Amino acid sequence: HMTTIHIKSNIGRLSAYCGAICASAGVAGAISFLSGLSLEQIGYAIETTLGTMSGVICDGAKSSCATKIASGVSAAFDSYYAASKNRKFEFGEGIVGKDVEKTIKHVGILGQQGMKVTDEVILDIMIKNI
Repeated sequence: HMTTIHIKSNIGRLSAYCGAICASAGVAGAISFLSGLSLEQIGYAIETTLGTMSGVICDGAKSSCATKIASGVSAAFDSYYAASKNRKFEFGEGIVGKDVEKTIKHVGILGQQGMKVTDEVILDIMIKNI
């Protein structure tokens, strides 16, 4: 939970960045921790989940959330498995930073700045119902 809160706190309260993705990264970290992976490997799992799933948009807590959560949990398990084999996305691949904290900062920038226009477009679609 604390990992999810840490990631989400960088994004802010309202964003088109899907909160289920923050939770998925937390799940990846938790699975890795409970499986006895090293702190470094736990970071790999979190980064891989964020690198894989960032870009999923929030459309206002609809029934599509269940599918987004399922996709995120699947990515969390895949990320855990990759981390257990010391595999990860490398610095500079997409939003992945030099370490897990830099990647989380990048997610915050994506959620706060990058998703501003996306949020407006989603709201416009929902209001006009086109």
